[in-house]
Amino acid sequence: MVKFRAITPADVLFLRGNRLFGGAGEHGEAQMPPWPSVFAGAVASRILTDKDQIGRITAYPGQAENILTQVAGSDFACVFLGLTRERRTFVPLPADLVAVRQDEAGKYSLRRLEPQAIPKGLSCSAPLSLVPVLQGMPKREKPVKGLWLDLEGWSSHLVGELADFGCLAPNSHFWRPDPRLGIARDRESRTAADSKIYTSEAIALTPDTCFIAGFTGKNIPTGGLLRLGGDGRGATITTISDVILPVEFGRPKPGWPGFRMILTSPGIFPDGWLPPGCNVEEDGVFLSCGSLRAELRAAAIGRHEVVSGWDMANHRPKPARKVVPTGSVYWFSVLDGDTSELDRLWSRSLYENDSNLSNEYKTARRWEGFGRCWFGAWQPR
Repeated sequence: MVKFRAITPADVLFLRGNRLFGGAGEHGEAQMPPWPSVFAGAVASRILTDKDQIGRITAYPGQAENILTQVAGSDFACVFLGLTRERRTFVPLPADLVAVRQDEAGKYSLRRLEPQAIPKGLSCSAPLSLVPVLQGMPKREKPVKGLWLDLEGWSSHLVGELADFGCLAPNSHFWRPDPRLGIARDRESRTAADSKIYTSEAIALTPDTCFIAGFTGKNIPTGGLLRLGGDGRGATITTISDVILPVEFGRPKPGWPGFRMILTSPGIFPDGWLPPGCNVEEDGVFLSCGSLRAELRAAAIGRHEVVSGWDMANHRPKPARKVVPTGSVYWFSVLDGDTSELDRLWSRSLYENDSNLSNEYKTARRWEGFGRCWFGAWQPR
């Protein structure tokens, strides 16, 4: 059972990404939305503290995963992350939806990407049999970036219907950047260094906006404070009485001839852009999941990002990994078996689809919230 919590910053947040930042004369950008591991780590630390186990993590770093499992359960994970304002919950726009500005009043028009065969006489470097093509565009327009789609719009999109523009909201609806000025410190004198001014970016949520995070496991806090993001800024955590997600939201249905796999969190995959269980063969790329065999026909993937983090148990940075961004879409056509086999990937994460994955993926990256997805119907042509 997923337990949803509202997480509200008490002040601005420093949500650091993995961009190089040398300090003097540079600008440190914030990572927004933040990695799910920010919230998974904050809640895990709170659980360990409540159970008086936080000291054991640093005393026995090799047992960190076992200790967390004992106090938070073997199924502990961050399984959902969104933003809520005015009782509406939003998730970043998926890659197979494109918004263009319709008028100066701020309204948008939504268009879909649909996989199509490459016309004869043309060639491209795409490794798959189909390429996503934007539909219903009478003229060339620049897409609008930085939009979020509410759950009502997501519900329509997952069943193949076009969401209404009223389901969209821009980044500015939820937060604004709050740049901070700093100066580097001389290591020897421990005073301000000359001519070494830099800026860093904080995030200030707009009034009535908070993060919504869903967790599985036990002993999830129902109130109190969290240390969230860089510098351990304070945030409150509270339970939510409203139904955030219907139980079956984004769940695969049996009997689909084809389906879309849409990442709802970044995907850290050992094979780069391919989800676990996908194999490159002579005649294409194929997904195996139990008795299901499906061909990957097309993909819409944003520019890769890089995620790292801090290993609290070992007092060192985590390895930097390339990630497939949230909202990336994979189109599959079913060859054998039934799409009901996808259920464990929906409920547990994509890392459940490869028994040969290292512990980094099957445990750490899973509970940190990476590799989560929703499934939607697709009719192959």
